Amino acid sequence: MTTPTQSPVFTKKQSERNIFRLLYFLAVVLLGTVQHANSFVLNDPPPSHPLRMASFNIRRFGKTVVSRTEVVANIVRIMERYDVVFVMETRDASMESVNKLRAALGETRWNYTASVPVGRSTYKEQYVYWYKPANVKLLQARLYTDTADDIDRDPYMAQFQYWSQSLGSEVKVTFVGAHLKPADVVEEMEGLTKVISAAERVFPDSQGIVTMGDFNADCNYMNGAERRAATLLNTPAKYTSFLGDASDTTVAHDTNCAYDRLIYTVQAVVMIVAVVVVVVVVVVVVVVAEAAVVVVV
Repeated sequence: MTTPTQSPVFTKKQSERNIFRLLYFLAVVLLGTVQHANSFVLNDPPPSHPLRMASFNIRRFGKTVVSRTEVVANIVRIMERYDVVFVMETRDASMESVNKLRAALGETRWNYTASVPVGRSTYKEQYVYWYKPANVKLLQARLYTDTADDIDRDPYMAQFQYWSQSLGSEVKVTFVGAHLKPADVVEEMEGLTKVISAAERVFPDSQGIVTMGDFNADCNYMNGAERRAATLLNTPAKYTSFLGDASDTTVAHDTNCAYDRLIYTVQAVVMIVAVVVVVVVVVVVVVVAEAAVVVVV
């Protein structure tokens, strides 16, 4: 099996960005164009385990990545642990690589919804929500319409319905996924407050709104003074940051940075506090790396 230093896709340095997050809530907002796989319905009876959600930044996921059998095997092995996976840095507008990964996962067991390529410059990427239709039902998925152009890569949101183990009923939740531009992190973090406000207005029936992804919110991209001034990280009456500055969401041995964040709005607190257990783990595995796993029960 290829090691990270041998792989042209996942070297040790590159693996720093291959981060998994296990989350609780999912989301949706405003206008955009999306691609959907086939429709689905929830299992009856509902799944016996809690919803398991992950966020995954796979460096330049595309045809080169899916051509590597050992890389795909590792991605599949890890994704199988979860019910929903939010993947960033998908770079294949043809969707060929996405469909090949779906075939590897099992087309009858996994579906996806993908955004169009986003980004102001020639560099563009797609966001993809992968999910198991037996366990969750996708209600909507759209790109946020960023009329003020606050964020380079418009956040992608999805609203899901699933069976809450804690409540003993089906609930709707909204999830905002974003990959912020390193050079503009400070401004884009403030822009996310508008996205969250829009989500609250458009989806008042959601039991919670969680915003997460690779925010590049630490170290060289966002210093201490900038983090202390960030609305999302310092307004506890409105936003609760689940991963603080002390979290290391990288897998490189020579870094200790909280690039990736999980932020939920106050209406989600009642549900989260009662049911969330946090386990922070840094595990470097061959080809694909995991870090900062949050376990929801």
